[in-house]
Amino acid sequence: MTRGLIIAAAVLLAGAASAETVGELHENELKAIDANNDGFLSKDEFDAFSDYAFQEMDDDKNGTLGLDEAKPFLDIKQFQDVDRNNDSFISRAEYDAQMNADFSSADKDGNGQLD
Repeated sequence: MTRGLIIAAAVLLAGAASAETVGELHENELKAIDANNDGFLSKDEFDAFSDYAFQEMDDDKNGTLGLDEAKPFLDIKQFQDVDRNNDSFISRAEYDAQMNADFSSADKDGNGQLD
């Protein structure tokens, strides 16, 4: 997977998820995320991609994202919005909560997939 995919995750992580945001992802990136090539992103595909992106951003592999790790992908305001307990780290739970909220927000028709 490419750095572009991680950036795509950061776009979603930043709370900007919408049908338009998903539509703005590069076609090759969407194809890489769409594991079964059906033209849709299921929640399972999104979760697998989200997991991959977190692991790639977590440079020191300590299970959290510090500001330096997130800086290439999130500005300070976005980082603070995801860091819900304000401890200057994005925990895996905070990341997952944001990604789940972003998926739900982007899934306008509630069918469990993004197109």
